[in-house]
Amino acid sequence: MSVSTVSSDSLRLPSWCGAVIAIAGFVSLTATYWDDAWHTDLGRDSAMIPPHLWLYGSVAVAGVIVLFWAGRVLVSTRSIRSALRFAPLVVAALGGAATLAAAPLDAAWHSTFGRDAVLWSAPHMLVVFASAAMVLGIIAGVRPSRGGVVEAMLAALLLGGLMTAVLEYETDVPQFSEAYYLPVLLAAALAAGAVARAAVPVAASLTMTVGIYFVVRLVVIVVLLSLGRSTPEIPIAVLGLCVLDLPWRSSALRYTGAAAAISALAWFSAATGVADRPAAALAPLAVIAVAVFAVVLLANLRRGRMVAVTVVALFASGFAMSGTPAASAHDPGEGESAGAAAVIGTSDGNGHLSLTVAPIGSCDGTSVSSIVARRAGRVVTAPLRASGPCSYAGSVQVDGAGRWFVYAELHRSAGDVEVWLPLPADRSSTVSEVRDLYRPAGPTASTRTTEIVAGAAIYALAAALMTAGVIVVVRTGRPRAAAGARA
Repeated sequence: MSVSTVSSDSLRLPSWCGAVIAIAGFVSLTATYWDDAWHTDLGRDSAMIPPHLWLYGSVAVAGVIVLFWAGRVLVSTRSIRSALRFAPLVVAALGGAATLAAAPLDAAWHSTFGRDAVLWSAPHMLVVFASAAMVLGIIAGVRPSRGGVVEAMLAALLLGGLMTAVLEYETDVPQFSEAYYLPVLLAAALAAGAVARAAVPVAASLTMTVGIYFVVRLVVIVVLLSLGRSTPEIPIAVLGLCVLDLPWRSSALRYTGAAAAISALAWFSAATGVADRPAAALAPLAVIAVAVFAVVLLANLRRGRMVAVTVVALFASGFAMSGTPAASAHDPGEGESAGAAAVIGTSDGNGHLSLTVAPIGSCDGTSVSSIVARRAGRVVTAPLRASGPCSYAGSVQVDGAGRWFVYAELHRSAGDVEVWLPLPADRSSTVSEVRDLYRPAGPTASTRTTEIVAGAAIYALAAALMTAGVIVVVRTGRPRAAAGARA
């Protein structure tokens, strides 16, 4: 029996299943921010820490729902071949499978290539795009819900998933230049916004979607505060997406207006201290976005709905063509443990950061190397000196605010070891902990080519899954709201 001979509604995922997946996805987002805070605050972890268990559980729930959906479709069509022609299910299943496969792939990646524990590493971005593809398949295949609530929840989940691309910026652990924050934010937000407009059958589709996402982010902050962990910033800039709901006369005005609103709010958040990043890093693109909107507004262009795709593509390609410098990861693929050390870190609130390290146990064969501070691709190095029997100390002076990751590097006869602490440059602080000394893992010349090729292949797979998800949403279509604001 072919798909065409079966009622389309009978193949769709029940709306209650879509709601369950959305809720599981919000739990997954919470676990993702919790995991990032765990790495930042505590460093080394294991596969069975609480945020990982939350993440595994939420992904398992989503997987069970997709399997349930596949069973329903198979029963309805009575043919595996026919079931495989139902594109929303296929995209959701492939996205889910790739998301699950990313976990062992990530473990193998770090085992092989070492220091690459940044969000933009290939296996991590596979999770972002594959999970987005799964959500897109579900959006395309879910039955319409009353008031579009389930569709808005799923669109909010998509927005949240894509926004994890800037998670490290919004949790004050940037690995790359902070100038890249705004173009990535715009690409992620506008892409999710375009999908929400197509998928959520109400006039205020973006207001509803962004409202749900904003509440979820506030819940994440409350949860992490209650756990005593570092928290992400409040996502003020994403409120600019609500501009898409205004009754614009053209898609060019709609999307350039949203880009301008997001950029202005991002700059305002940084300038007022709501976001912990320099406003000067955001200003150039923010000015360009506002200027482009002003030109379009004055010209009152009418170029059709493809302009929306063009705007998103321009921001995304602009980021891609700009190139990315090598990362200095804050949790750098910690290698084999080499004991423990008592570490005291201090900040005077004016950029002077210091570490005192006392290895626990024998110090035979240990000599000093360097103290290194890292943030957003910037590296500041100073000598580390012996400060007493089996004790080493050093300090660095850094420019700018925010959290820096300060490393003490030691030479040992069996190989170099290091230990680190996060310290705020713009706030007086003293941190005293016992942390693992470890041998830093890192790529070698013999693995570099393999890493580049493997990374390119993984990124290509991730992009293909995301593209398939967008295509299936566009082809499936959703009922349109009757309001003029949907024009």
